[in-house]
Amino acid sequence: MNLVFKNALLLFIFFLISCKKDKKDTQPPIISFNIPVSGQTYKMFDTIPVNAHISDNEHISSVSITLTDINHVPQQSSINASIPSANFILTMNYILNQFHLSSGNYYLQIAADDGFNTTVAYQSIYIIESPTLLWGYCAVFKSNNKLISYYDTVRNNLFSFPALSQPFNGMKYGGYNEQLYINGNTTQDFQAYTMQNRSGSPNYIENASTSQQNYTSIYTDGYKPYVGFYNSDIYSYQNTGSTSTSYRLNDNNFYSYCFATSSNYGVAAFKSKNTSVSNKLVAFYGNSGAVFQSALLASPNCTIANVVAMFEKAQDTVYVLGNDASNNATAYLFYPPSIGFMPISGMPSGKMLSAVKVNNNSIIFSTATGVYACNGLIVNPVSLLSNGAQKLYYQPKLNMLTVATSTTICTYTVGSTALSSIPRWTLPFAADSLIDFEVITNK
Repeated sequence: MNLVFKNALLLFIFFLISCKKDKKDTQPPIISFNIPVSGQTYKMFDTIPVNAHISDNEHISSVSITLTDINHVPQQSSINASIPSANFILTMNYILNQFHLSSGNYYLQIAADDGFNTTVAYQSIYIIESPTLLWGYCAVFKSNNKLISYYDTVRNNLFSFPALSQPFNGMKYGGYNEQLYINGNTTQDFQAYTMQNRSGSPNYIENASTSQQNYTSIYTDGYKPYVGFYNSDIYSYQNTGSTSTSYRLNDNNFYSYCFATSSNYGVAAFKSKNTSVSNKLVAFYGNSGAVFQSALLASPNCTIANVVAMFEKAQDTVYVLGNDASNNATAYLFYPPSIGFMPISGMPSGKMLSAVKVNNNSIIFSTATGVYACNGLIVNPVSLLSNGAQKLYYQPKLNMLTVATSTTICTYTVGSTALSSIPRWTLPFAADSLIDFEVITNK
């Protein structure tokens, strides 16, 4: 009898425990924002005081605060709140620190979890982006093509990077990570320098493999570098140096000399190592790096023999500018999905030297006869400047066009029909012949 009683008691206890485990909390936490109020405006780097009432019928296991965009995608790290009880007033400070964000509408998100249910509440806020600041100019000169000089317009002094072991082979500045990318050349490795600390030490170094042999092109979309090699490879790198997407033609008879990205594609101009074989334009899938389609250059569809610049117009349509077989400027709109070319009319005489994108409908380019504007498919025949420029650089946030001739760097504000000169510093390296330059900003 005692055995029966004991077994019955054990079954009863097991039943109670099982019932307790099966009991679920079906009531989610409740969140009520007090501060900030809806639509409140903040500047980047402001501290947002957050005040909200959070409660649950049983208990709260976690509470976090996050900044998101209008699609509720997180834009900076979350912070976790301490939880004194199941019913409390949350009071915390949330600091805006993602300085890359553009001005616009965002959400401050509070998420509360009770172990079974999660409640997410959003309060709309407006953020004014941090200002874009000109930090200076990096330049390479004919008198010493193994030295990169940096004129710091904030400190008003000149700084030089450690001398290269090989002659200069190209550089680009990626403002998102504040990194200057210096291309390699034979035994000279590719290097990335962080410009904010101006330490003179590379943030990371990459070298070409035995099969890659040498470096042939460099490009940045503002976020990361894309480096071309002699064996037709194009590698991109994260800001720490780890390999990102690799674009591989797998044809050792070609090498890339110009590269650009669009929304869904990477587009590269490849030069043939055999003079009897035409150069070509290759579109890669942007997410995988696999070859999508290719088109011959210097053909009836596209008379460009050598590409000078490429950049996306909009929706995967790409401006392609360069020179024909007679070294006269020519330009097209290229659409990778159909390998279609549409010529840009009204091109001036002379050799194409450089080009920049101002917005989706406007580009500015330089030939030997002047600097011209193009709106869509039509070139304005009136030169914006009396002389050509060997390199143009446009900073959209500052609306600043930087123009380099053989010995000088000048800056202009871009208007709807003209350029207005901007008084700038007298650069201490302006008497030397420029090979290349980059404009350095804080983002």
